[in-house]
Amino acid sequence: MKKILILIFLVLSSCAARKVNIDKIDAIVKTDSTSVTKQETIATQDNHVSIITNTNEVEICPVFDTVPMVVNGITYKNAKLRYKKTKKVLVDTTKIKVAEKVLIKVKVKKDTSVKAFKKDIDKKANYTIYFWWLLILLLIALGIYSYKRINRTLF
Repeated sequence: MKKILILIFLVLSSCAARKVNIDKIDAIVKTDSTSVTKQETIATQDNHVSIITNTNEVEICPVFDTVPMVVNGITYKNAKLRYKKTKKVLVDTTKIKVAEKVLIKVKVKKDTSVKAFKKDIDKKANYTIYFWWLLILLLIALGIYSYKRINRTLF
């Protein structure tokens, strides 16, 4: 009966308790962005310049020496009068256009990859091995006790 109880006790007792903790972290961040900036600048300069020039030209030339001539209260003898009136108009209507186009492209790329694997094993001490040693000692003691008992009955 004692042998059966010891055998049941040994079978039901465990070797050790083991606790496993696993942490897994997978973080993947991807950022792709493109920024396009268009800028157009148009500058226009209009010139409206007009220059008017009036010219009066009087030419007095002598023709005969004997005939006197009076112009604006001045007496001229034997002269030929030539009067020329001119008007010059200079118009400047120039247009200056300056166009500037700017294209700015900005690309942002961000890749982040984090992989973490953590495994913790918590193994408690195994004290049941001492029961096996105790069982071996008990068996040796039982063997010695039986040997002495058998040897006493033979003599």
